[in-house]
Amino acid sequence: MLPLTLDGTSVKEMKDKAYKIAVKLGITEIMSKRTSEISGGQTQRAAIARAMIHNPKLILADEPTGNLDSKSAKDVMNMLVEINQQEKASLLMVTHDPQAASYSDRVIFIRDGKLHSEIHRGGDSKQAFFQQIIDMLSLMGGNGNDLSSVRV
Repeated sequence: MLPLTLDGTSVKEMKDKAYKIAVKLGITEIMSKRTSEISGGQTQRAAIARAMIHNPKLILADEPTGNLDSKSAKDVMNMLVEINQQEKASLLMVTHDPQAASYSDRVIFIRDGKLHSEIHRGGDSKQAFFQQIIDMLSLMGGNGNDLSSVRV
């Protein structure tokens, strides 16, 4: 709430904004809890809420699913996609997780600190895009014959 206080936002408006975001992210039940009292997924959602309080046009997400179980990771990624689509906020995500990357429209691969390549989702399904990501990672990490023979 400090950034809103510094902007001169009224307490009522701050509470209203926080509540609306909490409803959208499904975390109204944790609004009065301490960090030590909530799960990892709830902590990630609270971090997303803090990032969204100003309705940013750009969201920077560093390993947003890094410490989450698969269900919580899926929930967080679905929320980020929803925010991207509904709020028209661009999302720049850094991740080592190909599953999380498959939610994106575009993936840029960096190797040894340099741009290696990029792929675009186009009209592909999330599952097909995931396979493209895995194929690219295989190419980056080994020989061309390391590509998976399984196709979606």
